[in-house]
Amino acid sequence: MTVQVVDSAGLTQTGNVRRSNEDSFLMRSPLFMVADGMGGALAGELASRMCAEAFAELDLIQRQGEEALRATIATANRRIWERSHSDAEASGMGTTVTAALVGDDGVVSFAHVGDSRAYLLRDGALQRLSEDHSLVHELVRQGQLSEVEAEQHPQRSVITRALGTEEEVQIDTFSLPAKPGDVLLLCTDGLNTMVSEPDIAEMLASQTEATEVARRLVRAALKAGGEDNVTAVVVRFDEAGEADAREDEDVTSDGSAARVLPRVIDTPPPAPSPPERPRGRSGGRLRPVAMAASAVVLVAVLAIAAAIGLRESHFIGADTSTGRVAIYQGVPVNLPFGVHLYHVVYESRVTYVALPPEQRKRLFDHTLRSESSAHKVLRPYEVASP
Repeated sequence: MTVQVVDSAGLTQTGNVRRSNEDSFLMRSPLFMVADGMGGALAGELASRMCAEAFAELDLIQRQGEEALRATIATANRRIWERSHSDAEASGMGTTVTAALVGDDGVVSFAHVGDSRAYLLRDGALQRLSEDHSLVHELVRQGQLSEVEAEQHPQRSVITRALGTEEEVQIDTFSLPAKPGDVLLLCTDGLNTMVSEPDIAEMLASQTEATEVARRLVRAALKAGGEDNVTAVVVRFDEAGEADAREDEDVTSDGSAARVLPRVIDTPPPAPSPPERPRGRSGGRLRPVAMAASAVVLVAVLAIAAAIGLRESHFIGADTSTGRVAIYQGVPVNLPFGVHLYHVVYESRVTYVALPPEQRKRLFDHTLRSESSAHKVLRPYEVASP
């Protein structure tokens, strides 16, 4: 029995907060990949696109398996590294990548760098296949954070490994045989940080087409806040003979066949479902007075927090939009509705992915300091930075 891809679709959105989309994805069955760029301005978008272009050049006839993915990522890493050192506007850029290549024998090879993810839904159970290369994952592995705490950590997007930040990059590769009924999901962290894994599993288990599943996943991330760019690539497997006739063509985010170089595809967001209005215990709708009171309480909490700590407190963290170590004013707390009680007041030239794990742990402990104390702690790292 041979298993192969029978349906696939991908979708990317800028989200509700970011001004530009730094995600890229490529669908060139049997090859699928997602990339999440970083570096600020247009550098992150450039890095993820350069990664996608390297994968578009992969000779799927001559090269297969983990080694093909590893070689392609090495090529992308070298190009991004060289561009970041020859173009001042691209300095410090990098990108994550998670890729899957389906072999003729039904074995799926994976390659992974960063915190984009690969999930597999098999027999109704969702498995996370990739391991995040991130600061919070290191802390979870060391027992310093729980999984629940990691999901709410202000620096949860700080990655410890990326393409383009060093001359050579460490790549995770692995393979597994696909089974009939399997559903594969490749996604950037803009999805899994907004949507819980049980909800992801429920949507992947839907019997609708892959295009609709991808739309539902992205819609859920946007409805939950859409704090980052969000990208989802959904791939279904079944026995040979069930595959779509178009599986050998490149596919854009709306499912149409195309013969174009990869690019960031930002389609209009699907129309959201009408929101359900909250109801009180009696079943009636909440009174306007109660809703106003809730708003007053939230405003009061924000005002108290601002008065106590936002002005004098500072901490060292990582600016995920630029990839650099920064000093923040405020306290490392995230509130509902995308409200953050901190903002960047100084950005260093130190890139956080270039720091050894022990230095990242020491810098990003979120100790509250005065601004002068924070600069004093950061100064030795700046002096040592090339």
